[in-house]
Amino acid sequence: MKLRWLWPAALAAVALGILIFLVRMTQSVDTDLHRARLELLRRADNLDIALNRAFTQTRASSLTDAAADRSKITAELGATLDALDKGEQALRGLTPELDRSLDAFLDTIDSKFELGFDFEARSTLLTQRAINTIDAVPARIATATAALPPGAPEALRTLLGQLQSQITNYGVTPTPTNAPEIRATLDELDKLSAAQPAPLRDAVRELRTLGEQALDDKGELVGMFREFLSRPTGAQLQAVEQAYLGWYESQLAEVNRYRLILAAYTALLLLILAWLGLRLRRSYRELDRANAELSHANEHLEEQVETRTHDLSQALDELRASQAQLVQSEKMASLGQMVAGVAHEINTPLGYARSNAEIVRGSLADLRQLCGAQNRALDLLTDERAREDEVAQAMATAQALRESIDAEALAGDLDGLLADTDHGLLQIAELVASLKDFSRVDRSRHDLFNVNDGLDSALKIAHNQLKGRVEVIRQYGALPAIECSPSQLNQVFLNLITNAAQAIVEAGQENGRIYLHTQAEGDGIAIRILDTGVGMSEDVRARIFEPFFTTKPVGHGTGLGLSIVFRIIEDHGGRIEVRSTPGKGSAFTIRLPLRQPRANAAPIEADALVA
Repeated sequence: MKLRWLWPAALAAVALGILIFLVRMTQSVDTDLHRARLELLRRADNLDIALNRAFTQTRASSLTDAAADRSKITAELGATLDALDKGEQALRGLTPELDRSLDAFLDTIDSKFELGFDFEARSTLLTQRAINTIDAVPARIATATAALPPGAPEALRTLLGQLQSQITNYGVTPTPTNAPEIRATLDELDKLSAAQPAPLRDAVRELRTLGEQALDDKGELVGMFREFLSRPTGAQLQAVEQAYLGWYESQLAEVNRYRLILAAYTALLLLILAWLGLRLRRSYRELDRANAELSHANEHLEEQVETRTHDLSQALDELRASQAQLVQSEKMASLGQMVAGVAHEINTPLGYARSNAEIVRGSLADLRQLCGAQNRALDLLTDERAREDEVAQAMATAQALRESIDAEALAGDLDGLLADTDHGLLQIAELVASLKDFSRVDRSRHDLFNVNDGLDSALKIAHNQLKGRVEVIRQYGALPAIECSPSQLNQVFLNLITNAAQAIVEAGQENGRIYLHTQAEGDGIAIRILDTGVGMSEDVRARIFEPFFTTKPVGHGTGLGLSIVFRIIEDHGGRIEVRSTPGKGSAFTIRLPLRQPRANAAPIEADALVA
C-alpha cells in the first residue's frame, strides 16, 4: 500500500520541482545588475577619455603635465577595471568571447598604464632640460648676432632671427612638425659661418648643440605622448560592451524561451489535473463496484479460503519438487566441474609419465643393441674357430654403436626421466589422497578436523581453476582441532575459493591473489578468505545468501551455492561475514566454535554446490 502511494508522491514532487525550476529560469535576468555593469563600462570609457584628455592638456609652452589629475584618474580607472574583472558586477566568466575581449582590453590598458607611469617618471627631467635648452637659445642667438663682423652676409642675421622663431614655435606647439626646418636652418648657419671669424663659429656651434638637444628632448616627449594615445582602448572597450550585450540578449532570449516552456508546461499540468479528476471520479465508481463485489465475496469467504489453501498446498509441493530438482542438477554440475578439474590435474603428470616411459623404452632398445653387438664381439674373440675378418667386423660394429650411443649420458637421462615419472606419480597419489579426504562422507558433525588441512585439500581440488592466473597466499595460524563435518566444511572452502577465482577472472586480472588466513579466537577459530576480484555492490552483498539469487548470466548457476554455504556454517553453530568493495575485491570471514552441541548431532546432507 505504501509503494502504491509512493509513485504518485514522487511524480508530484518531480512535477513541482520542474515548475519551480521553470519559474526560477524565467526570473534569471537581473536588470539591476545589468544596469550596474553598463554603468561600469560607461565609467571605464569616460575615465579612459579623461586620461587621454589629461595627457593632451599638457601645455607645450611649459612642457609640464597635470600629474595630480592623471594620478587620480588612473586610480579611479584601476578600481573600475577591478570591478569589471572580479566581484559581484564582474563580466568575467559569462562567455568565452567576453573573456577574450575583456583580456585584450585589460592587457592594453595595463600597457597604457605602464606608458603613463614611464611618462610620469621621465617627463620631469626631459621637460626641465628642454625648457632650459629653449630658454638658453635667445641668449646664444644674441651672442651670435653680436659676433657678426662688419660686412657679414645679411642672410646670417636673417637665419638667426628665423632660428629663434622656429625654436620658440617648436617649444610652444604640443605636437610640433617643424623639426626638419630647424635642422635645415642649423645646417645653413653652419655653411654660412664656416668662413666667418672664430667667435661667430663658436656661437653657431653652441646654437647647433642647444637646438639638437631641444629637438631630442621634445621629440622623445612627443613620441611617448603619441604612443600613449595610439593604444586602442576605446575600440576594445566597445568590443567588450558588444560581447556583453550579446550575452545579455541571449539571456533575455533564454528567459523568453523558458517563459514559453512554462506556459506550455502549465497548460500540460492543467490537462493532467483535469485527467486526474476524471480518473478520480472513475476510481470512485470502481471503488463502489469493488465494495459491492467484496460484500459478495465475504458471503462466500470460507469456500474461497478452502479453495485457495488447496491451491497453495499444491503449489508448495510443486515448488519443493522443483527446488529438489534444481539442487540435484546443481550437484551434478558441480560434481562434473570438480571431476573435470581433477581429471585434468591427473592427466598432466600421467601424460608426461607416459611420455617418459616411451623415451625409456626407446633408450633401452638402443642399449640392448649396443650390448648385443659387444657380446657378439666378445664371443668371436673367445672362439678359436672365428676368422679374423669376422672378429674385425664385429669389433667395428660394436665400436660404431658405442660411439653413436653415449651410454653414460644416456643412463643419466634415464635416471632423470624415471625421477620425473616418480614425481608425477607422487602428484597423482597426493591428489587422489586429497580427493579421498575431501570427498569423505561424514554422517556426524563430531569428528575432529584440522581446518588448515581442509583448506589445503580444497586448494588441491581447485588447482585447475587457480593455476596460471591466481596466486594463493597462505597465512595459517596454529589451530586446535574442531568438531565438525569435515566433508561439509571442505565443500564450503571449495565453494568460496572457486567463487574468489571466478571473481578475479571477471575482473580481467592476469595475476589476481587469494589470501587464506586462519587464527584461533577464544573458544573458536576464524577463517578469512580474501580476493582481489571484481567485488560487489552493497545491494548485491546484502542478497548473496538468498536462495536462487545470482549475478551470473542465465544458465551459469542457480544461486544456491552461497545459500547452502550459509546453512552449513549456521548448522555448525558458526557465522559468516562479508565485506566487499566494487573493483577491489571481497572478504569472507567464517567463525566456528571448537565443539558442537550434542543436541545438534543429527547428520546433514553434504551439498556440493558452486555458486
